[in-house]
Amino acid sequence: MNVEVIASDACNVVEEESCLIIPLFEKAFPLDSSLLSETDELLLQTLADKGIFQGKAQSCYYVATPKSTYQGVLVVGLGSREDYDDEILRRGGGKAAELLQQHRVSHIYFDISRHDNVPPLPFLEGLVLGQYAFDVYKKAPDAEDLPVKVQTATVIIDNGVEVTPLLSSLQVGVLTCLSANGARHLANTAPNEMTPRALAEFARGISDESGCKCTVLEPKQMESLGMNALLGVARGSAQPPRLIILEHHHSDTAKTVALVGKGVTFDTGGISIKPAAQMHEMKYDMCGAAAVLCAFMTLAELKPAINIVAVVPAAENMTGDAAQRPGDIVKAYNGKTVEVHNTDAEGRLILADAMAYTVDKYKPDAMVDAATLTGACLIALGHFAAGVFTNNQEVADSLVAAGNATGERLWQMPLWKDYEKQVEGNHADLCNIGPREGGAITAAAFLKNFVGDTPWAHVDIAGTAWGVKGVPYWNPDHATGYGVRLLTRWVLDQVEEN
Repeated sequence: MNVEVIASDACNVVEEESCLIIPLFEKAFPLDSSLLSETDELLLQTLADKGIFQGKAQSCYYVATPKSTYQGVLVVGLGSREDYDDEILRRGGGKAAELLQQHRVSHIYFDISRHDNVPPLPFLEGLVLGQYAFDVYKKAPDAEDLPVKVQTATVIIDNGVEVTPLLSSLQVGVLTCLSANGARHLANTAPNEMTPRALAEFARGISDESGCKCTVLEPKQMESLGMNALLGVARGSAQPPRLIILEHHHSDTAKTVALVGKGVTFDTGGISIKPAAQMHEMKYDMCGAAAVLCAFMTLAELKPAINIVAVVPAAENMTGDAAQRPGDIVKAYNGKTVEVHNTDAEGRLILADAMAYTVDKYKPDAMVDAATLTGACLIALGHFAAGVFTNNQEVADSLVAAGNATGERLWQMPLWKDYEKQVEGNHADLCNIGPREGGAITAAAFLKNFVGDTPWAHVDIAGTAWGVKGVPYWNPDHATGYGVRLLTRWVLDQVEEN
């Protein structure tokens, strides 16, 4: 999507398939726009007087205006001024996406010239995310039935507002949302195609485009390094695992951050097999990997003044004749031994080797992992926040702040030593599963054994990665791309603090 920022006195709307978009706080009439014609203002006021629209939060109302230079007006409700936050406008953008497509709008004019308290970015974020569709496996529609999407967004500002910084922030925001849609595409792709090898090829594509370094470790290399926790998970699959590493280096800084994403491209549960009913959704068990790869893709284009390492352990968890058994004991990269009591607690095993290797080789100043790790986190927090666990409060606070800014919210969970004792093994150093109670916490407590003294946070995205209902810019039948905007914002915030 092309983004423009134009002062109100220089804006001339002549585009076909265009729409003027006006934000409205609840019952804050008359509509305030520098471009709205008097005729259309009277029409909209009449509709408002009849109660057809009132500006309630997340509401959208479209009216065709064939006699105006713009082809329609869309009023986006912001709710009461007291209760407003950016997520309301972001969700308004998601709702607007459907209406704009119905009316075949390709160019929008978002008029905030008389609304200096309304930021344009959340609306554009909701619009870009709301326009995403996954139809690659469906029969292509005829040319005349192809959906029209917004290709250009013109933000109209007051004459005194600086254009350059606003335009830059909007371009970064739109780019990040497009990358989030890329993560959704990776996750939605059928698991017979989205294999560990396919994830590695995607990473190589990022490297080719950006010039960043890409390294892909194959099974023999991982075996020589002692990554037996990761290799054990992959033993039952005909698809060989990969450890994918992307590196962005900047000469002006010594600070390094690491992002690690769980990449189980399909998870049967292994011998501790999952119930059949929802197993098809286990193609989404690589949503953490998708988020990390696509956040890195965004950052590689932005080239921030910080060193970034993105690491993805990619594997299938299957039930082949060589599959890992409950009761097996494996030695991880850092030398710790692990009893495998449940082969469906596989994500923490592949992350263990990946994080221990990342700490050992790259010595990051901070590390964040993202993973669809536990159903327990979904039970605890539902679909509207991910859980964050940490050994460093500063890292957690910065992540929570990034989540609040992007709408990808986080809720901090405890990580006390009491929970660490619950993952101690009977016959090995550790056990890969603790008691059912507090399962999301004991999973994080397990991971803590593989980060050393590195400031680290674990983000459990099991509830937010797919199946989210009630958020207009996310389709509940598809992946959300959760984590791309969060991680991108977090890394850029680290640059500002550097």
